[in-house]
Amino acid sequence: MFRRYSSVLDDCLAALRAGEPVEQIVARYPRHAPRLRSALPLAARVQSSPRVTPRAQAQEQSWRRVRERAHQLRTGGRRVAARRAHFGAILKPAGALVAALLLVSSFGGGLAYAAQDAMPDSPLYSVKLATEDVRLWFVFDEKHEAEILLDQSEQRIDEIRSLVSQGKTIPANVLGALENRNRRAAAILQDRPEDTGLRALVLTQAQEQEELLVALWQQVSDGARDEYTEVVASLHNVRLGGGTGAALVAVQPEDLLGGILRISGQVPALDDGTWTLGGVAVNIDGRTLGGGEIVAGTTARVVVALSANDRRQALNLIGGGLLNSPDTGAFVNGVVESITSEAVRVGGTWFRFSDSTVPTYDIEPGEIAQITIITTEDGVVAGEIKPAASTWTSTEIRALTFEGTIEGDISDSTSEWLIGGFRFGISESTTIDASAGDVRDGARVQVEAVNDRGELQASRVSVLASETEAEVVTVIGIFDGFQGTQWVVGGLPIIPPEDGDEPQVGALISVETERGTGGDLAASGFFEIEATDDEELIRTQGTISEIAGDRWTFEFGDVSVLAAAEIAGGEPGVGQRVLIWSEPGEGGDFIARYVRVLDHESILSAPVDTVLPAPAP
Repeated sequence: MFRRYSSVLDDCLAALRAGEPVEQIVARYPRHAPRLRSALPLAARVQSSPRVTPRAQAQEQSWRRVRERAHQLRTGGRRVAARRAHFGAILKPAGALVAALLLVSSFGGGLAYAAQDAMPDSPLYSVKLATEDVRLWFVFDEKHEAEILLDQSEQRIDEIRSLVSQGKTIPANVLGALENRNRRAAAILQDRPEDTGLRALVLTQAQEQEELLVALWQQVSDGARDEYTEVVASLHNVRLGGGTGAALVAVQPEDLLGGILRISGQVPALDDGTWTLGGVAVNIDGRTLGGGEIVAGTTARVVVALSANDRRQALNLIGGGLLNSPDTGAFVNGVVESITSEAVRVGGTWFRFSDSTVPTYDIEPGEIAQITIITTEDGVVAGEIKPAASTWTSTEIRALTFEGTIEGDISDSTSEWLIGGFRFGISESTTIDASAGDVRDGARVQVEAVNDRGELQASRVSVLASETEAEVVTVIGIFDGFQGTQWVVGGLPIIPPEDGDEPQVGALISVETERGTGGDLAASGFFEIEATDDEELIRTQGTISEIAGDRWTFEFGDVSVLAAAEIAGGEPGVGQRVLIWSEPGEGGDFIARYVRVLDHESILSAPVDTVLPAPAP
């Protein structure tokens, strides 16, 4: 549903090169047929045109004249000292690319036309970037040039969004082009400090782009890490410098080589510039952007850059009066019933897209997706959209939800934590929610994890407001049958309960266990949440804002919790987080089958302001 014309064009060009007729190719894409009927014949003519190689001496003389004339036009009567270095750096490659484009223009500009919607993974992408640079050679108003550069920068962001929505990684070329356009626009602003309109545009765009790229760290290809750290550091420094990047202190690309962490929690103390946020040491200084007063005892939410040597530098944070509620990790997980360009529907409820929505794959109706819920002034919107864990697990890789107690001092550890007797890997992709208390020895936590052939990797760790005994462990996962005399649930061995009951193989179950003296988990009981022949249930997690009889209200809407529903973990109340599996009801409501109460008391200082999802578009 998110497939762009540029992606379709790439497939069509490949088919054209293979000798397939134009009309046969166009017939496969009726939605894009008008544009393809114009582009493909032109591309076919370009492909069939004979190559013409100019003599080396003539080519050099031509480009010498182009460079001389361009220099005269662009520098005549204007101050260029601040920009000379960056312009000289791009002049030679730009000249070579202009030569290629002038050559192509002799055949009607077909290649440049075909490249106008090329994506970063297309062979025509370099031609597209060259065409953009050529356009700027003939713009002589600096403000207009900066506006064009910023528009080109936003096109790079659109390309990144499109790649990610198709499940593709972000390559180096688009990140390099993004940084190039932003740097050139900032250099112009440095020459025009009095232009408040341009400054506002640069700052707004820098903030939006940084926030998006920070969210997409996991989607960056391995070969593009250096370009990623360069562009994120540059965007952050532009914001620190008020639009130009000329900040007194700056974030260096190497500060981000270890990845991005997200932490929320209470701030208890300050020691030489290092705050402990939810029990995790974080450096907060002049390089940290954000709002709200940060003092001991307040709650804050922070995006942290992790260096290669595990130094944690806060990039952005929100705290004090600007943080109305903690990051509760609200999400909806279920079958996608319908999707438009504006919203996605799961369980009869529509969740609108916004500029902050990040689809990480090409979502289609009938697939199972997990949608992070964000509450804004305009209502509930979809945050990150990604495949649900159950859609990519296998017999060797299992998703599970684990509830246990942290063991040992983990304040300085970013690689492995001991929880409920099991070691969980903690990486730059692990979100840490410490809004209900510190991440410390003895803290009760919920872990969303993947068991990859016995290796447990945590995707999210949430501290719970719970006094449950350390020996009690809850495991929610797929029952894979027996390994010897033991059950296997979510890839973990569990001693079966003494009553002899056992679930259906392949069923999703919740198992209450206790750790024995040898560390083994012994089941005291279980509940079969979803049988193998059941229709896919909707999994949600959120914070209760209101309980009115059997109707509970959350960030994402209402859930009907009838008498038949299984409620485990404790007594529910306003301000407590719960994990629910539901069936879709009429009118967009969810009808709960299994409810797991995560907190034993409210984690909020005030009730949550709930904004219901928007009606169907």
